[in-house]
Amino acid sequence: MLIAQKPDNEQSRLASLRALDVLDSAPEAQFNTLVRSASLLTGTPVSLLSLIDTGRQWFKANTGLPGVTETARDVAFCAHTILQDDVLEVPDARRDPRFAGNPLVTGSAGIRFYAGAPICLEDGSRVGALCVLDRRPRKLGPEQLDILRHLAHAAAAALEGRRAIQQLRETSGEMHYHATHDALTGLVNRSEFEVRLRRVLQKVGEDRSEHALLYLDIDQFKLFNDSCGHAIGDQLLQEVGKLFAATIRARDTLARLGGDEFAIILEHCPTEQAQRVAQQICDAMSNFRFSHDDRSFRVGASIGLVPVDDRWTTTAAIMQAADASCYAAKEAGRNRVHLWLDTDTAIRVRAGEMQWAMRIEHALDQNQFVLHAQRIEELGKKSQGIRAEALLRMMQDEGDLVPPGAFLPAAERFHLASRIDRWVLQHALAWLQALPDARAIRTLSINLSGQSIGDRAFHRHAIESFREAGPRTCAQICVEITETAAVTNMADAAVFIRQIRALGVQVALDDFGAGASSFGYLKTLPVDYLKIDGQFVRDLVDDPMDEAAVRCFAEVARIIGVKTVAEFVDRPEVLAKLHAMGIDYAQGFLLHRPAPLQDLLLNAGASGAEAGGVAACA
Repeated sequence: MLIAQKPDNEQSRLASLRALDVLDSAPEAQFNTLVRSASLLTGTPVSLLSLIDTGRQWFKANTGLPGVTETARDVAFCAHTILQDDVLEVPDARRDPRFAGNPLVTGSAGIRFYAGAPICLEDGSRVGALCVLDRRPRKLGPEQLDILRHLAHAAAAALEGRRAIQQLRETSGEMHYHATHDALTGLVNRSEFEVRLRRVLQKVGEDRSEHALLYLDIDQFKLFNDSCGHAIGDQLLQEVGKLFAATIRARDTLARLGGDEFAIILEHCPTEQAQRVAQQICDAMSNFRFSHDDRSFRVGASIGLVPVDDRWTTTAAIMQAADASCYAAKEAGRNRVHLWLDTDTAIRVRAGEMQWAMRIEHALDQNQFVLHAQRIEELGKKSQGIRAEALLRMMQDEGDLVPPGAFLPAAERFHLASRIDRWVLQHALAWLQALPDARAIRTLSINLSGQSIGDRAFHRHAIESFREAGPRTCAQICVEITETAAVTNMADAAVFIRQIRALGVQVALDDFGAGASSFGYLKTLPVDYLKIDGQFVRDLVDDPMDEAAVRCFAEVARIIGVKTVAEFVDRPEVLAKLHAMGIDYAQGFLLHRPAPLQDLLLNAGASGAEAGGVAACA
């Protein structure tokens, strides 16, 4: 066995590695995804992201070697890889004099094949390698070698992006404090409170623990503020905040939501105990007097109390319930506590959703749905025809339009989603077939619900509709399926996708990156586009983690031969970044605000003007 020599720049290389501050850190999803992708795309059972330290190689990510976190540097294949610029491939380690006596080859590990691409940082330091291993002799094909190179490049970018985030966190403590705390009282602000509340809701789903939410509103604060002035009102809010803080435990979260509204999360607190705490706050407020200009003011607080349990699926729902409970406390006489009852929830939610279900039925019967559209712009060389996504709206009797977020939850609950999808499919196909010049529309995307993806009766209806529409119209349709719906209904989705693609219909995987934790399912779902979820796009230029994620998604798309679409593009600098990263298409308010479908061709001239702006980013 030949031990690898140390590089000439060993000291500076080690310094660059240490500067990453990654050694011995916990596993991270983005790096796990890289090694899983390498293993999947090269057909090897083992893939490692290895970092070469002074006397060891340490694995930041590992698939196929459970329980192994490091080995001695002397036996590391990757210690040889960092000595060269390109991939090191060892077809049969037993026949290679450098590795024939390596204990990883002769021992129980039984390594026969190795291929590793050096991970090279921007300063030129090769700090490790992304490698794949097998227990039988073999070679990678040219495309697989190229995949390994690109994934190693992505690993280097992710490592440096990770460190950039750490440095940002280290140097922006004060900025983070101001972003998460109320400037007047020093308490947690609304956005940070909602983050913590979301975390507690997740915890409830995991361990069924008991917590409570208090929503507090200062009684008659507006009258006090108007009579004494805003400066004195601010002083009152500061004093009240201190009083609330003195009543609860240090582990609890107290926030000022805005104005005279406060909220408290009482963690690991049963409802009975939470009622006692809330009453203690009311009692303390009853005894509290605020003095100003030799005058003493009595102030009360109305409190809504909601048990935080598994009935709540979103922060918005539980906050709405808490707000309603607080209002009920005010209606009952102020400076008191109102406990949200389960019957309140059932009656309100059920009644609201049933009303929407009846309105959906009415809209379907009276043809009161309408289609709008938002253009999808090509970022590279422009092709002929408009690309757009069809968007559903409900028209009320008064003529007002209702966005889908208001009625689709009820449609899902009352199993009306597939009926809506049939309506959309029928009207989209009819519109395309009625075009005077079919070449004007290159692609019209329509969204299908998770219910439709799992509904074989809908599959038959859709396939028959596509056949009747003919090849020309099918070639203009792109069916969008959310990643979550596809993975949840994997078998049905795969069959349906193959059937409609055989008719010429294109398929896009929507909200890509938001649902699944692995890309392995892409081998089962033959799609044409990956629509990158907007959560990764909005802050692309500000968040290195989002940038690393989008780069990874783009690389996966390139490897499997599909196009990428970035959603929620609302800033020019985001658009420019996407173009530089090689994303194929972009969609968002920056490029086009949704408009009635029938106006899509009327706005073609505006599209050209805006598209010119896209091209200018090149």
